[in-house]
Amino acid sequence: MTSMRRSLLRAAFALTLAGCVGNGSDAPSAPVDATTAAIVNGERTTGNEPAVVAVLNRFGGLCTGTLVAPRIVLTAKHCVQNPNAAAPNDASAFVVGIGDQIRGFSETFNVTDVVTTPGTYTDSGGLGGALVGVDVAVVTLGRAADITPYEVFRGSPEDLFGETLRAVGFGEIPSGGAGVKYETTSTISSVRGGVIYTPPTICQGDSGGPLMTMDNEVIGVASFGTGSCGSGINGYNRVDRFLDMIDGAIRESGVCVGDGTEVCDGEDNDCDDAVDEDCAQPGEGCVEDADCVTLDCRDIDGESICAQTCDPTAPLTGCPPRLYCRSMGGCEGVCVPGSAGELPIDADCAADTECASLFCADPGDGRRRCLDPCEGDTGTCLDGEVCAAAAGACGGCVPADLVVGSRGLGEVCASDEECASGRCFEERGDAYCTRGCEDDTGCADGFHCRDLTETDAICVRGDRGGVGSGCVANADCDTDLFCATRGDVSWCSSFCDSGEDCPPDFQCVDVGGAAICVPDRGTIGSPCATGEECISGVCESVGPAGELMCTRLCSGDNLCEPGFVCERTADGVSAVCVPSVEPASGGGGGCSAAGGGDAPLFGFSLLGLVLFLQRRKAL
Repeated sequence: MTSMRRSLLRAAFALTLAGCVGNGSDAPSAPVDATTAAIVNGERTTGNEPAVVAVLNRFGGLCTGTLVAPRIVLTAKHCVQNPNAAAPNDASAFVVGIGDQIRGFSETFNVTDVVTTPGTYTDSGGLGGALVGVDVAVVTLGRAADITPYEVFRGSPEDLFGETLRAVGFGEIPSGGAGVKYETTSTISSVRGGVIYTPPTICQGDSGGPLMTMDNEVIGVASFGTGSCGSGINGYNRVDRFLDMIDGAIRESGVCVGDGTEVCDGEDNDCDDAVDEDCAQPGEGCVEDADCVTLDCRDIDGESICAQTCDPTAPLTGCPPRLYCRSMGGCEGVCVPGSAGELPIDADCAADTECASLFCADPGDGRRRCLDPCEGDTGTCLDGEVCAAAAGACGGCVPADLVVGSRGLGEVCASDEECASGRCFEERGDAYCTRGCEDDTGCADGFHCRDLTETDAICVRGDRGGVGSGCVANADCDTDLFCATRGDVSWCSSFCDSGEDCPPDFQCVDVGGAAICVPDRGTIGSPCATGEECISGVCESVGPAGELMCTRLCSGDNLCEPGFVCERTADGVSAVCVPSVEPASGGGGGCSAAGGGDAPLFGFSLLGLVLFLQRRKAL
């Protein structure tokens, strides 16, 4: 049998061999001439070894491989990766053939993926440690072969001393010729590190072929031989050292790997179509880590339960049903049994589960009460509240007048000096701490980076919005959108040719020289009488004088658009978006597009829209 690589066929590798049995260096001990891995004194197969396949390089080269799953073939690394290369050849370079000889395959398969052990190797100066003991690869076929695969041996080859083993391959035979599948028997001479040594068994072309038990369990992959074909000692790479790589490819191909008794690791170890069925779930009792699907058994409130870490600033999410995320101090959270209570924000409490917010804490004044949890300087507290925690620490949102010291992102301020960043930003009467930025990644979730001038940009409240979202400036809208105004209401819009270019509840309206998407129903901030008049479906008394306006529910992780603040409702449980100040009056019924920056949009004429359109066409 021949190696896939022509360069390897020409090379004579200087190896060292040791005659003793046992673990040690992967390399042998006296320089000898070596040929790259074929079957010695074997017999031709007659359809009895269908799972042993030929691995062909379209550009020249023959190796052997073993089908260990319907789409996975186990072979040698040097069969699929060139010397000095950092990665295997492209999968399209290989074809896998099934049959007893390469001139009469019953079926061939394209290869879709190739995975090898890490690292490079050379073909000069001997195989060396860069390949010996790690000469293993797996290739994935484009479709499943209708052949029973061979199993991968999962024990130590040292347990097989004295047993009769089998070797199969397409390599050269001592009398000459290759490309015909032969099989023979052999035994283990020694095991050193990652290599199984046998008497003369393989020749050129057998590279990648299996050494296996009489029960068809593959224990080694043919790699190299010393001396001429039919003489010397042969080396097979142990496969038990690469089970993670092999099993990973098998699982990726859609086949369960039955590698033993079910353990808590997120895998179906016993292939019964159930994963971790005997493992305790988060919140259930346990004795040790191995009992838990999370592999984490902790003593919480005097009871040992399986723990799952979570984000304590979001106690209602991130945990399985009937569990919530409890703060364990700082910003560490663990899922524990419990559900939300009914007490509103600021109500006295004794336990998290009494609160609708699932967070009961003393912010530092000696009184435990229901609070919204928060992380300092992330801008998640509602209007008029600040996070009673330093940047990077966790605490609860409390009224701003209870906290002395620098304020964080999004928190109310009256001057630059009150902000940790040294910057207090005011827009439409709403003043809050902000910080400089270069792009949105420099801002917290729920904020975006808006250019004020060519050299100055800051984080402003609200995500960039799609069509229909509230806005103050063009920069508050997604790419290719702009901020349009009708009367006292502004929304992100886009140019259109017909109604099909606009989302539901919007129509394409000609505003003179251009057409834009205009809402059929009220967007946030629009006057309303019932929820049906609002796209959000919510009409509440949130106007400056208590008048009805279209609004939406909001929270610390779902902040309002620019020009609005998230204000807690009277029940202390929910919150809605409220205009920052009383809207400007007038404006008529026409539509106009806003300019950049943070200037008010109201009063922009149609000329502004036309200029924006011209700039857009020029891009």
